[in-house]
Amino acid sequence: MQYITMEEENKVNEENESQNTVKDFTYPSFMGRAGAYIFDGLILSPVFVLLFFVQGKLYTNESMFYPALIIELMFFIIQNSYNVFFTKRFNGTPGKLFFKFRVCREDGMPVTWETSIKRESIYIIRNIIYLICFYAFIAINREKITNFGIATYLHSETLLSKIENWIYFIICIFDFGKALFSKKRKALHDTIAGTVVVYKPMNPNTSQGGNI
Repeated sequence: MQYITMEEENKVNEENESQNTVKDFTYPSFMGRAGAYIFDGLILSPVFVLLFFVQGKLYTNESMFYPALIIELMFFIIQNSYNVFFTKRFNGTPGKLFFKFRVCREDGMPVTWETSIKRESIYIIRNIIYLICFYAFIAINREKITNFGIATYLHSETLLSKIENWIYFIICIFDFGKALFSKKRKALHDTIAGTVVVYKPMNPNTSQGGNI
């Protein structure tokens, strides 16, 4: 008689659960994913409006130059953390959950922290590049800059800033364009992380959507 260890048994059960899950997947439409993205934007908008308001008050105040820089950093931290945290903790951002979507790995299992960070990685990298370029520009031209408003304007006029903006635009086109033409509506960030966005109805016993 052949015996298997508890670890091997758990692995088999996990694989069986994954196989039973994947075959039940249905995928949201491109417009559905776009709607979830817009919904998340609406949730974050009050926070961003508040930050913009505070930062605007600091634009022409020379003594408030560095606090304004910190607020610039907070924009990106909040946006990236929002996506990473909710995707890992709840299998989807509030926008996706509102539309009954869930994010899972391609094998049907819930995402890990590593997977969630990978899923956001192209935007994290883009934001880091922007901040490095922006802060480096300020460090080089500090004598010419008296407040945050001038720093933002002068940096936006540089060739490096224009190139960075075009790169970001191209990334967005490829990211969402891939979801438009993908059979499983997988965006570029899904491909990088090995994830899919699936539809899961409220009733887990129905045939649409898996147990994720």
